[in-house]
Amino acid sequence: MIMKAEKFYSLSDLWKNIKKLPQKRKYICGGTDIAVSLKYGSLDIDCLIDISDVKELSLIKKEKNHVFIGAGVKISEFEKNEIIKKCVPALYKSVRYYASPTIRNIATLGGNLANASPCADGVLALLASRAKVILNLYGKKRVLEIKDVFIGPKKTSIKKDELIEGFLVPIWSHKSVFLKSIPRKIFGISKAGLCVCADIKNGSVRDISISASSVGPVVLRCLKTETFLKGKEINDKTVEESYKIIKTEVSPINDHRSVAEYRKEIIGVFLKRALSSLK
Repeated sequence: MIMKAEKFYSLSDLWKNIKKLPQKRKYICGGTDIAVSLKYGSLDIDCLIDISDVKELSLIKKEKNHVFIGAGVKISEFEKNEIIKKCVPALYKSVRYYASPTIRNIATLGGNLANASPCADGVLALLASRAKVILNLYGKKRVLEIKDVFIGPKKTSIKKDELIEGFLVPIWSHKSVFLKSIPRKIFGISKAGLCVCADIKNGSVRDISISASSVGPVVLRCLKTETFLKGKEINDKTVEESYKIIKTEVSPINDHRSVAEYRKEIIGVFLKRALSSLK
């Protein structure tokens, strides 16, 4: 039987009381992924810690060199926020692909990371945006590259009681493209996804970040493709070569949503489309 803990409204209150709670405990904010796990009995816990109203987790702040995004900010809020639209365009563009409107109004960016799904749309946008994650354990913080959080599908390096406080997204000159293949026209889990953030001037790539989802055990950065494209002019030859390279960086599987060969091919096609639209 699940015992729901009292709702917490601040981090100081949380750290003061957390050790009094049952040992088998788990944070809940949006809870869209946890609800599924509870329904099917795949989560062995005695206590849910409700952090949905912790004030520090609901902030979006623009600072000198970065944007801070609280882990508890709802996905739907990114589409309305001018800071996100201007400074983190990949995240802004990802919202309309993210599940259904009902889920967007409940789900959070922190939960999207914590669930460690290989098809996480929010993580896809964050990786290409070069975001880092802030983890908080009893008031002590550490900052990690997002790639270092993932161990494998649904597995993370996050410690017991460690909380995802938020994300630091650097402010840099770039435009973004977010592409996703889904089983249905809308509201589908990704067959494959690609996000490209690039600074392109006079048709040449000054800087670029590329991430891909549903084509490996975790959402990944396509570093070989990035290295190849930096400094290159976007022309037919460059686009064709990058298409070949990115397909060597992914390792998709066959499952009920799609087959590996399609996923590998569509990632290459998505990159072609992204580069053509950005040049």
